[in-house]
Amino acid sequence: FFLSKARMLSAAASYNAVPPVYAPPQAGEPAAASASSSSSSAPQSAAQAKLEALKARLSAARQSNHKEAVEEDRRNKLGPEALKRERAEKAWEKKKGEAAAETETDKLLGMTAADAAASHDKRDKKQRRGKEVWYDGYNK
Repeated sequence: FFLSKARMLSAAASYNAVPPVYAPPQAGEPAAASASSSSSSAPQSAAQAKLEALKARLSAARQSNHKEAVEEDRRNKLGPEALKRERAEKAWEKKKGEAAAETETDKLLGMTAADAAASHDKRDKKQRRGKEVWYDGYNK
C-alpha cells in the first residue's frame, strides 16, 4: 500500500512537470523564449489539431451564447409593449428606406435632359446667391 501511494505521488509530480502545450507569446514575452520551451516547430498530431478545432468551436459557441443571453435579457427587461413598438419602428424605417430609394430612382428615370439642365442651373444659381449673401452680410 505504501509503495503504490509513493508511485502515485511521483507520477503526479512528473505529470505537473510536463511543459504546457504551445500557447502564442504574450504581449510582454519575446517570441524566441516561448518557442524554445515548447516544440511548436514540429507539426501537430491529428489529436492536437482536432483538439484545437474543438476549442475554437467551443469558444465560438460560448460567444454566440453570450450574445443571445444578453439579447434575451434585454427583451425581458423591455417588456412586450416596448418590443412591439421596437418591431413597428424597424418595419417603418425599412419601409421608409425602400420607398425613398424607389422615389429617387423613379424621379431620375422620369427626368428629361431639359429638366435636368434646368434643375442644375437652378441649383447653381442658389449656391452662387447664397455665397454672395453670406459675404455681403458679414462684410459691410
